[in-house]
Amino acid sequence: MKGKKPYILLSLLLCISVILFGCSTGSSGSSDDSGKVTLEWWSHDNPSFVAANKKFIADYEKENPNIKIKLQIFPYDAMMQKLKAAYAGKNPPDLAQVFGSWVPEYAKNGLLSEVSPVDSEWVKDNFYEPSLGSYSIGDKVFGIPHEYNLENGGILAHPKMFEKANVEYPENWEQLLDVAQKLTIRDGDKIKVKGFEFVSSDNVMFTLFSMILQQNGTYLTDDGHLDLSSPEAITAMTELKKFVTDYKITDLLGFGETESQDMFFKKQAAMVIRGPWTIGVGRDNYKTDDFDYIPMPSFTDNPPYFAAESGWGEIVAGQSKHQQEAWDFVKYMAESDQAKFFNLTTLSVPANKSVAEDPSFLEEAPLMKASLDVLQYGQFIGEGIDTDYLKKQLNDNFQLIATEKLSVEEGLKKTEEAVNKMIDKQK
Repeated sequence: MKGKKPYILLSLLLCISVILFGCSTGSSGSSDDSGKVTLEWWSHDNPSFVAANKKFIADYEKENPNIKIKLQIFPYDAMMQKLKAAYAGKNPPDLAQVFGSWVPEYAKNGLLSEVSPVDSEWVKDNFYEPSLGSYSIGDKVFGIPHEYNLENGGILAHPKMFEKANVEYPENWEQLLDVAQKLTIRDGDKIKVKGFEFVSSDNVMFTLFSMILQQNGTYLTDDGHLDLSSPEAITAMTELKKFVTDYKITDLLGFGETESQDMFFKKQAAMVIRGPWTIGVGRDNYKTDDFDYIPMPSFTDNPPYFAAESGWGEIVAGQSKHQQEAWDFVKYMAESDQAKFFNLTTLSVPANKSVAEDPSFLEEAPLMKASLDVLQYGQFIGEGIDTDYLKKQLNDNFQLIATEKLSVEEGLKKTEEAVNKMIDKQK
């Protein structure tokens, strides 16, 4: 699911808040004379998330009449800022629905409630490791995720375009390139319909990393720094450059202006590698189901290995007066039935293994098959990496590589050096 912004300012603000305010036990939650507890819960304004959250509240309050849950909904950007200000001002909500990349700085600054040891073992046993990556520090768990956030493994595809071009869905890398070239439609020197689009704010990085992993390579050093000087990284980026310069199945037009899934649903691209959350974009924003979501072939004969960030989930404030009640509600939402409802409502990939392995989930969301089939091949993207900064560096340098203003090696080295400087500053 989308929802990722730079957290450099977050880190600074949280450090300041700890110095100025310490770790108070204050709270925004309350209880009245009857003993009824009110929990304040913050979330963002994605309509499907709001629908799922309101259903959880109604059902939970019915089963637990001593609990009242007050849901506050904010636009995404406003929520980020308000949450930072609330923690700095010692008045955070009892619980918040956050994107995984937000969590580490809150946790490292002692601002979050820890999942109990017993429950943390349950979480570790029952949730996919990449989904937990940002919610964990060592053996401690500071939140429970709703989704296994991935941008790999699947491709949006227009079946009618395949039929018109008399081609089948690709099953390996060579077929992918061949089919993409046959699906590409040109108007003179310009591409009218891209055969295969990966050039987006997220997918330059995620596609590059997956191709490195599929060569049995790595993009990280043992001490957690970025390594893009390896033969595997150079081979992967060279191939991605060829998509623009040699195979001519995509271009840079619209990069940074139009999201690739919007190009797809506007029929400006025949195939687009994008996360399965875009299935919901087609359903909700474009009111269509005339598309498929098919497997993305591996770059090599190896399985389709990939890297993933941790997605949306819940955290509980260490300052809350009602941490136990908040965790009880969070654990309720994480149980199989509720987790399945959330993932089906939001069309997100389950973080809970039992939901992903439940045959009925796929029956109700058949287009998710490509994603469910690759979950075992994912790994957490890595600790301490500001992925938004990394994406910007990669995207900027990829454009210079694709327009041959920088060599592949030069562009990768520039990215590596910039990101490693940022990693060192954050230590």
